[in-house]
Amino acid sequence: MKKYQTFGARTKEESEWERQHKALARRAVAEGIVLLKNDGVLPLQPGKIALYGPGSRQTVKGGSGSGDVHERHSLTIEEGLRNAGFSFPTTLWMDRFSGKHNADVAAWKQKVEQAIKGYGPVRTMKMFDIIHENPMPYPACTPVLPDELTGETDTAIYVLSRQAGEGKDRRVEKGDYLLSDTETDSLRLLSRHYKKLILVLNCGGVIDLSVLDEVRIDAVLFIGQPGMEGGNALADILTGKVCPSGRLTDTWAMRYEEYPSANTFGHRNGDLENEAYSEESLVGYRWFYANGITPRFSFGYGLSYTSFAVKTDFVTDKEVVVTVTNTGKTSGREIVPLFISYHVRRDLAAFAKTKTLAPGECETLSIPYDLKQIASFDEDRGCFFLPDGEYALSTGGSFTLTDERVFPVRREKRTEKRSERVRKLLETLTDQDKIQLVTGGGYPIRAYNNVMGAAGRTCTTLLKKGIPNIVLADGPAGLNVVPEIAVRRSGLPGYPNGLPEDWRWGWLKKSEPLLKKLIGGGTRVYRYMTAWPSETVLAQSWDTALLEEVGQAVGKEMLEIGVSVWLAPGLNIHRNPLCGRNFEYYSEDPILSGKMAAAVTRGVQSQGGVGVSVKHFCCNNQEDNRAGVSANVSLKTLREIYLRAFEITIAEGKPWTVMSSYNRVNGRYVCNDMELLTGVLREEWGFGGLVMSDWNATDPASHVAAINAGNDLIMPGGAAVRKALLAGLKNGTLDRAALDRSAGRVLELIFKSETCKDF
Repeated sequence: MKKYQTFGARTKEESEWERQHKALARRAVAEGIVLLKNDGVLPLQPGKIALYGPGSRQTVKGGSGSGDVHERHSLTIEEGLRNAGFSFPTTLWMDRFSGKHNADVAAWKQKVEQAIKGYGPVRTMKMFDIIHENPMPYPACTPVLPDELTGETDTAIYVLSRQAGEGKDRRVEKGDYLLSDTETDSLRLLSRHYKKLILVLNCGGVIDLSVLDEVRIDAVLFIGQPGMEGGNALADILTGKVCPSGRLTDTWAMRYEEYPSANTFGHRNGDLENEAYSEESLVGYRWFYANGITPRFSFGYGLSYTSFAVKTDFVTDKEVVVTVTNTGKTSGREIVPLFISYHVRRDLAAFAKTKTLAPGECETLSIPYDLKQIASFDEDRGCFFLPDGEYALSTGGSFTLTDERVFPVRREKRTEKRSERVRKLLETLTDQDKIQLVTGGGYPIRAYNNVMGAAGRTCTTLLKKGIPNIVLADGPAGLNVVPEIAVRRSGLPGYPNGLPEDWRWGWLKKSEPLLKKLIGGGTRVYRYMTAWPSETVLAQSWDTALLEEVGQAVGKEMLEIGVSVWLAPGLNIHRNPLCGRNFEYYSEDPILSGKMAAAVTRGVQSQGGVGVSVKHFCCNNQEDNRAGVSANVSLKTLREIYLRAFEITIAEGKPWTVMSSYNRVNGRYVCNDMELLTGVLREEWGFGGLVMSDWNATDPASHVAAINAGNDLIMPGGAAVRKALLAGLKNGTLDRAALDRSAGRVLELIFKSETCKDF
């Protein structure tokens, strides 16, 4: 029996799978880029072009916090355009901007260091909480000056960037949701000087585009946060190498105030303790449709370099068959979103995407759908239903329900079957052992399975009793781990190149020379991961086969580096565009979100021995005071919007684990909510896996109540959690049967992990 094992490459050279995944990431971005406007200027021929804007050289690949990735290299838009054959008559603006950006980063570091002054090893997690709440700045821009213009080309590209991340929501302020005066003035100057002006939006989500009403801009593309291959993928779209086929997964309003939760969301009304979901089920496009509001860009909107005709061939209340024909002059793909309307209600029921169609070529698509997934919920009867009447399909045609269609909600208490190995182990474990099992393993330096930089692991103290640990890693845009370490014979990891860049803060930074000396040397291990496009960009492909392919690639990387559970996908709803973490989630629509997450889940888990943790269950739709806010939402709304995506993912993806969210729902912390974690997840939906808490989510809640409710694994763990659980067992507040169930679920998770197959 090994005392420890180490996964990862032993040479620094780029591997074949890295090259394959990089190519897949490039394709995924290109499929997810949305062409919002094109007045005939695109596609472009490679040649001289003027390039401006923060994202040109400082391209935002992804969000901050758990969504970060440490890849070998992320291509900027400047690099991608050069690779495609473009040249820049002047780089003066980019050079000046880089200088300002470097100065801003230095000032930011000084500010953060002051904020964490005095934090020692015991308060390391709190120190990083403060760091995450103060993300690195991406300066809105420096103004474009007359001497930075050029007469050697008639075409300019301006890349407008925004950064967002975990722990903080966005603001309706200039330089955030609104364009800054400098950005608007720069675009106006560029529009006057250049015959063709292209605006590229390199941001995590929706921003205000009122500038389009006052400044001539000939083309607009939304590339979101594109990951490591964003520069190449954008060039593919700009040159027509790839015909744009992405479509929006959110509604972009003319003005922020048009969103239903505009004035009450998070900090907007001054109440961070209670969030009233007063718009009920009318989220996103449903609100705009029901109220007759025309947005700037609608949910499902996206342009192409070609055109398509969609003909409806056959309609039932379970399926629609359409024939899609490319009527243009360029090969391309078409997305067919299927909306079903009844009176003032309109719901996405299903969607499909064609293969690449040559001009004149057609494809027949069968699009099945489940009426329960668009049904209303009746709180009095406790069931889903659709009234009788005629239902119109957006593709053409309709069907009629002659009677009300009812979908009962049924619950069943299922007896959990334990494997023989787990059953025998449980019989040998003490109460303290079981408490160790249901409490995360924290951040030990030495463990049986150890991947430095990973978010957490199961307990590491039961090796002698035949129980190894497994590793859990963030984040939704790729595996977030340290890319290069050294491992000594004892299993102790070292940092031959010093601490990772994002660890060099406070006491850790001061201690780096000593740490490097104490734990240097050993065998080099390399874990360079793929930085995928953000979940929003992936969802904009409307291509479940593509997302399943991305999931397969992530699963292969997990096997390569020894990670057993990927803390993704995230499928919370884009309830409001200000949520700081929207980039980590797919859409404002639960069906699109659920289908995408299910596809990724199937892909990862198809590799064998690795699994996902779908998150954050549920209503984690804002970041300000995320650990204390109560989402006050009706059962009807909860069922129709915020639970639906999770139900689809669990039914169609069968994830290994679910992560409970920080927030409260109707006053009760989710990690303590038996109705949600046991009643809905297990007894109603039949979920048979493990539920874990978000990191430290049980601290303001109750550790004991979490286990009683069916939150099996409390992360990241710690002595205080174990002490509380042991006290609860002694005083009778901790249900022993619940402890046994959770301990069994943790063991089942460990032993189906590939990293433990030989233990």
